[in-house]
Amino acid sequence: MLRARRAIGDQDSAHDERMCWICLNTDEESLRHDWLQPCRCRGTNKWVHEACLSRWIDEKQQINPDVPVTCPQCHTEYIIVMPPVCRFDALLERVEKTYGLLCPSILMGMLATVVYIATLSYGALTLHQIAGYETSIQLMKEDPTLLMIVLPSVPAALLLLRRFDWDNWMVRWLRRRQRQSLPPEHFDEHGEPLPGAPLSDEYFDRQEPLDADDMLQGGALNAENIERATCRFCTALSLPTFAVLIGQTLYGNINSKLLGIVMGAVTFEAIKGLICVYLRQCQYYRRRYRSVLDYTPENVDRSARNI
Repeated sequence: MLRARRAIGDQDSAHDERMCWICLNTDEESLRHDWLQPCRCRGTNKWVHEACLSRWIDEKQQINPDVPVTCPQCHTEYIIVMPPVCRFDALLERVEKTYGLLCPSILMGMLATVVYIATLSYGALTLHQIAGYETSIQLMKEDPTLLMIVLPSVPAALLLLRRFDWDNWMVRWLRRRQRQSLPPEHFDEHGEPLPGAPLSDEYFDRQEPLDADDMLQGGALNAENIERATCRFCTALSLPTFAVLIGQTLYGNINSKLLGIVMGAVTFEAIKGLICVYLRQCQYYRRRYRSVLDYTPENVDRSARNI
């Protein structure tokens, strides 16, 4: 009898201490009758308003309505009972889920078809530029493999060729030859630069623009890096056109047309690479040897005249 009274007393005290763990309201603040105990939590944490819990479940199931929802404290899965539906409604729901699963596959297939047709067209255009219209048409008629496999792979091969960044290697080689070390008095006993030490070459090397691989690995997809990536993409795809133009202009007297086009491509890559190296070195020296003047009337006038 005494145990029964204690149990009733504990239930009454727990009832008096009910507090919703979502809205943190109690019976004293707002008298409500939609209290639930949906999990294995004890004490005040086991109580929650049904309306508050419904809103919380809706937030959790906003992306995937079928995902199970558990208590964030004891990780008990809530027993959610949905109203029964008729066979026709269940059939419609099943059709909708199947359609939702098939649509991404259909979309990916359509995108792959568009990409294949675009790469095929680009490969055919490149073949027309290099071999001539009549020769390219004859090759595609005689060898269907050339039309189905080789031509769509031309853009991919040009993009892979851009991974050979010999201009970056040349820039690094020039930086190593011109590297200057700081005097020992600017370092502490652990080899770290002291406060106020001059900026080292390693610091300015870290300020260099990221390569394509670094952009993808580091996730630095800002506007500048996206612009640089699109420039690399367009440059890679424009290589055959510039190769044909330069080959016909500079190497038109060579008997082999293909050799002239290859030499035109090499010339284009060399000129483009040297220009990139020169521009990067100019930008590096401007950052490396810049200075800040004191704010005096003379320096203000000098800056205004330079502008």
